[in-house]
Amino acid sequence: MRDFRFWCAYAVMIAPNAAVGLTLAAMPPILPELATRLGGERSAQLITSVAGFGMIVGGMFSGRLLERAGIRAFVLASLLIYGVFGSLGWFLSTAVSMGISRFFLGMGGVFFSTAALALTAATFTGEARSRVIGLQQATSQVVNVCAVFIVGALVQVTGWRGAFLLYGAFALALLCMAVIGVRPVAGAGNGASAAASVAAPTGFLRTIAPVCALTTLMGILTVIPMAQLPFVLLDNGNGAAQTVSIVLGVNFVFAAMSAMSFAKLKTRFGKRTTFMAGLICGMVGIALMGITHVLVLSCTAAALAGFGTGIYNTYVFDHGVEISPPVFHGRAAGLLFAFMFFGAAINPLVAGVFEHEFGRHAALPVMAVVALLCGLPVILRRAAPVHA
Repeated sequence: MRDFRFWCAYAVMIAPNAAVGLTLAAMPPILPELATRLGGERSAQLITSVAGFGMIVGGMFSGRLLERAGIRAFVLASLLIYGVFGSLGWFLSTAVSMGISRFFLGMGGVFFSTAALALTAATFTGEARSRVIGLQQATSQVVNVCAVFIVGALVQVTGWRGAFLLYGAFALALLCMAVIGVRPVAGAGNGASAAASVAAPTGFLRTIAPVCALTTLMGILTVIPMAQLPFVLLDNGNGAAQTVSIVLGVNFVFAAMSAMSFAKLKTRFGKRTTFMAGLICGMVGIALMGITHVLVLSCTAAALAGFGTGIYNTYVFDHGVEISPPVFHGRAAGLLFAFMFFGAAINPLVAGVFEHEFGRHAALPVMAVVALLCGLPVILRRAAPVHA
């Protein structure tokens, strides 16, 4: 029975990134229908993206709520919020109500992500923790790919509103496993927040701030293959939907593979060397996206960028938790998720500036060089962890 409970808890711990990824990944197949029924393309895009704002807002204070409620209670409550507000799309019929429900869906997603990462930090240390965080990133990539096909099949049976049932089913499955497997964690809640509030302004915020800045940069970079690469392929004469799907699929697969490999690479080569290799690999891939006009090289670029994404996204969460004292694990998790989503949200603005100055293709290698230069201080910075 103990083993069964452990694996239920383990399933909850590797699911947070999949939950937040699903908030966006389930929507593309129904966007045309959503646009027809709820006020046009821009309205449909806004309804989809407003979940990201819920993630940003929720991530800023999710750690404090977790400290007050405790990890187990926060996991259960966040899954209820995620499932209920995600499923409301089955019933709602106006753009405003749909947008509000998706805002709280995003908030529930980041609440769950914060709780699951804090649970991981409380349960595992060292390489085992890095392995679970890598699996969180890999699971997200797998769910992103599968969600599109699952929603497509659901819509054929239930109509366009069927996409929203996926949120409820996902949350219900995790809720059942959380009830069985997640036990109260000593030191989480029960007054921990009061102690944390006193100490937070002194050391924790100074420690986590550089990691949050790096996480924002990683959020911007992570979205590039999905946001900019399809248009680059179109310019190259390779804009067919099937071709774009294959190239992006290569990106997702390599991101999942590298995320799962992070723990072993970190143990063998060291954390900084692994991050540096991932960052360089990812930036070479992004630069190659803008330079090449050959489809095979575009796939190679997507693979390199994906490999880098899996490494540096796993690094920021692993490193952020590692340098934070245990009482701040929840707060660190919430801030890291908030800044990751913030980076993803501002990607169009940042990319737009570079594209205006250098053109769509030249912008990518320039962005890669700038990102590499911004990442160097983190590679060179020697800050001792507060707590492992």
